[in-house]
Amino acid sequence: MLNSNKVIISGGPGFGKTSIIQELEQRGFSCMHEVSRGVIDEQLKTGGNHVPWINLASFSEIVFEKRLQEFHQAPEHDWVFFDRGLPDTIAYFIKDHQAFPDYYLHTIRNCKYHFTVFIVSPWEQIFTNDAERKEDYKTACQLHEVISETYFNLGYKILEIPKASVKERANFVLSHLKRIKQL
Repeated sequence: MLNSNKVIISGGPGFGKTSIIQELEQRGFSCMHEVSRGVIDEQLKTGGNHVPWINLASFSEIVFEKRLQEFHQAPEHDWVFFDRGLPDTIAYFIKDHQAFPDYYLHTIRNCKYHFTVFIVSPWEQIFTNDAERKEDYKTACQLHEVISETYFNLGYKILEIPKASVKERANFVLSHLKRIKQL
């Protein structure tokens, strides 16, 4: 069973992951923010083509390396929350029926996150897209399914975060982790 202080919050785009991460950070927890948006923002500002809708492979390589750096730089004490993890990278390849580099899977299997991955459920009322998140609601729901399946297939326990206020969603994550720690 995978066990670590590194906790992933994932799911389809636009369903509230980042808001939960920001809430946990405000409560004093170490948090690793979504790197994809930063890469896309940088590429849009510089006229680069390393964005997922133009070149998924080169974009994913940059994102994978940044997520790997975050993984290794994360503190080893208390909980550290990640807005997506390394497995999310391959989920995007799987969704688009594209092959991904073999070393991604090897690296992912050697980088252990907490065995429970918290997944935000599709929630149309809060869904938004923008210049960096181009997926429509239907595509975001498809990504939700593929991301959940990818983590499950890698041996993680999937726990859906209920639809509630941001504070309640953060409380849900923390109360679950507290119960696990007490076992």
